[in-house]
Formats: sequence, C-alpha cells, structure tokens
Amino acid sequence: MFTHTRFEYQMWIIITFILFAIYFYKKNRHGLHILQLENYYNDRYLAWMKNNIKTVFDVKSIGLLLIPVFVMFFINSNLGILLNCIAYLTLIFTSKRPKEKKPFVVTSRINRMAITYLILIVLFCFVSQYLGEILLLNFVSIFAYVFVYVVNLINRPIEKAIRAKFCRKASQNLKSINGLKVVGITGSYGKTSTKHIVNTILSQKYNTLMTPESYNTTMGVVRTVNEKLSRTDNLFVCEMGAKYVGDIKEICDIVNPTYGIVTAIGEQHLETFKSLDNIRKTKLELVDSLPDDKGIAFVNWEDENIRNSKISKNMVKYGLSKDADYYATNIEITERGSNFDVVIPGKEPISIKTKLLGSLNILNIVGAVAIADKLGLTAEQIKTGAKYIKPVTHRLELKPSSNGSIIIDDAYNSNIRGAKMALEVLKNFKGRQRILITPGIVDLGEKSFEINKELGKSAASSCDFAILVGEKQAEPIYAGLKEEKYPEGQIFIAKNLEEALAKMSKIMDATSVILLENDLPDNYL
Repeated sequence: MFTHTRFEYQMWIIITFILFAIYFYKKNRHGLHILQLENYYNDRYLAWMKNNIKTVFDVKSIGLLLIPVFVMFFINSNLGILLNCIAYLTLIFTSKRPKEKKPFVVTSRINRMAITYLILIVLFCFVSQYLGEILLLNFVSIFAYVFVYVVNLINRPIEKAIRAKFCRKASQNLKSINGLKVVGITGSYGKTSTKHIVNTILSQKYNTLMTPESYNTTMGVVRTVNEKLSRTDNLFVCEMGAKYVGDIKEICDIVNPTYGIVTAIGEQHLETFKSLDNIRKTKLELVDSLPDDKGIAFVNWEDENIRNSKISKNMVKYGLSKDADYYATNIEITERGSNFDVVIPGKEPISIKTKLLGSLNILNIVGAVAIADKLGLTAEQIKTGAKYIKPVTHRLELKPSSNGSIIIDDAYNSNIRGAKMALEVLKNFKGRQRILITPGIVDLGEKSFEINKELGKSAASSCDFAILVGEKQAEPIYAGLKEEKYPEGQIFIAKNLEEALAKMSKIMDATSVILLENDLPDNYL
C-alpha cells in the first residue's frame, strides 16, 4: 500500500531534510538563548541542562521521533518516511518558543555559531543520505540542546582569538586619550545603581562615558570602549561584574582604573564562586589593580566583609555612621524620596535631596559624593548632580498607577540585603495594602534554602499578602513565612509570573502597594 517511485522517495527525503532543519533550528534557538544568558560559559550551560532535563529531553518529542524509526525498520520504510514528516510537522507547529524576558540578541558571535550549525546540518544530511538512514536525523534532533554545547566548544579557538583582538583594541583606545580617568565599580550588589549615581554626579564636571545597562562582563566593557569612547571623554565609569575568580582582574588589565569603588562583598553567585573567600578575592582584584601612587579605593564601610578584608591601598571609607570618612546624617526617608546630609572631612556637610528610595541608595550616593569630592567637584556641582539622579530601571523603581495603586519595581535585585531593603521600603507605606510578589533569590548554591528562608522571615513583617512565584522556588520562602506565624490565607503560590500577576489583579485595589522583588530570568524558569 505504501510504495513510492524513486523520484517520490527522493522528494520525501528532501522534505524530511527541510523539516529537520526547521525543527533543529527552533530547538537550538532556545538553547542558544540560554547559552547567551549564561555568558557563553559551557559549564553553566551544562548546569542548566541538568536542572532542566525534562526540557532538554522532552518525552513528547522523543516519542514522536522514535515511532517512525520503529515503523521504518519493522513495518514499512515508506510508511516510516511519511510518519517521520508528520512527526516533524507536529513538533514544528506545537512547540512554542518560551516567553523571553530578556530578548535573544543576534550578535556577531551568534552569527558565527550559526555558520557552524549550517555546516553541521549539511553534514548530517549528507551522512544520512550516504548511509541511506535518514532517520539518523531524528537522533540528532533528540540531542539538539547538546549540540549547542558542542558548537560552542568547536568555536572556542575562534572566539578566543577574536576576543583577544577586541581586548587589545579597547586597551589601545583608552591609552590614546591623554588624561582619561577610569573609575571601576564592583561589588556583590549595588554596583549598577552606584554606577548610575556616580556617572550622574561626575558628569557635572567631566565628559563621562558609562558602561550601559548591565554591560559589566569583559566583552561588554570592551564593546563599550570600542563603540562608544569619544576623544572628548575624560572620565570612564566602568561597572565590573564577575562570576569566576579572575574576572575582575581581566577587565582591570584592559581599562587600568585609577579609582575603584567596592560596594559590597556578599554571598552572590555561589554556584560558580563556591565560597565567600573566592568572592572576596575576586572583588578585591579591583583594589589590587589600582596604581600605588595615585590609586584610591572607595569602600562601603557598612559591609562587614569589607571591614574584615586586608586593603593595603589608599582607602577612603564611606557609610552611614561616624566610623566612615564620608557618612550620611540627619536621614529622612519617605515614600517619595530621601533627604540627608553628607559629612565631608575638613569641609561643610552637603545637603542631598533625592527621589531614590531606601537606605542602600543613600549609601550609594554617599560613595558617589566621596569620589566626586576627591575628583574636585564643588558642593554645588554635587548637589545639582544628586537632584538629577533617577532610579535605575527595575531597581526600586516607583511606578504610580492611574487607579491610585503603586508598584515598586525591584525585579533586577538579586541579593538578600537589597531584598530586605526593598521590604523595608514596602513596610514604610503605612495605611495601604502591601503586596509582595517574589520568586526568591537564585544562584546561591548550597545556601539557597537558608537565604530564601531568611527572605521569607523578613517578608512576614513587611507585607499583608505574599505571592510566591514557582512551586520549587517558593518552598524556603514559604517556610520562613510560616516560621513567623504568617497567616496561611495571605499566601499564594503561583506556577509562574503570569499567574502571580493574575492573582495580584484580583486582590489589589486603589490603596495597594505592590513590590515586584527579583523576577526570575529566563534561564531559571
């Protein structure tokens, strides 16, 4: 019954090749996005695959792709070819791309990987045709996510050479501008907000370039320098992020900072750092890179881990108490902003008014005032700069709604101290219905349960209703809430953010204040 002429058979094979290529692309598009979110680190991508084994090896896909293999070998080869095409069509039209919170960016690196993919796909098709076993492609499709790892591995020598070339160019561009000052900023948290604050204040005197958004990796910094640096710039504010020991040093070797700000040393990215000592060592790579004669390290003296670190370079301490060289006093925090004075050694205090919320932002501003003072800004320039400071997107960003409710967007926060500060801000909204939406904090390794339970305990006294996102993620937060005798009826566990927002819409009213705390990125969904 199921017979084909040789021409028809060849046509079915060509159709199979086309359908295979389309489906293989769809699966690998998601895998490439995850790899990009993991900064192209293969070990982190492997960890994601292990944690998402049901996505990597989808039972439905495996079943649909293996049935034609069985039919082809044990029943009828022509029927097997037909069922194979039907299987691919079914998978192509039923597999939906996950909703992306951080969009996939088609970079030059992705394009180079695409070329490698194309070569591999052509090779797979050729080998399948040569062996007369086109269903070999089905096994390739089943292992599609694994091929993301393989392609990244194949391209590693090319990427290493290209990376070195761009790094040399960035270093040369920075050295070509006489008198350019470089301010490096790192820390387990607070570095992005501090970067924006420092840039806003220092721009009152200098032509500044700042690493945009979260461009805090080596290649993000390199790209900023190579594409944005102008001959008229005389100050570069450089955020430096890290997930491994040596990451900060690599950036410092390129930009050669004269000034460094360390905002905090805490238990962040423990999945890769493994220990607090490794985090401390990495963050202080910025301090170690500063020149012995002109270099100044500005450090957050409120941070216990910084106080317990050995810092031999010229050090300026900033904080919220008299133990620091620069510190805030007469602090007034309202739901609309903050007012405080910054004490400056040997000078009159500077009165600061800002729209930013929370004590951590006050601390960040004090650090910015310290470096501004050392770089020769006047009191008026500092005060003017402070007035222009705006909340960083998704970091304690106040968003009033037309119906009277207020959303506090802190979705990009990823540490327990910042989360506690956000909860304190929420707690200060007296006489309103206070709603918390959070999936907790990720990338904490073995400390994940302990720290998220601590978050739950802190939330118990700060919100009137807690919406926890993700059944697995919610467990430690729920445990912390219950330990504080938080009412069961005021807790809701949502499967995903969409369900959480739907619940929020049902319970909120014009008096509500909603804190969105640390929305999960795509690679943790």
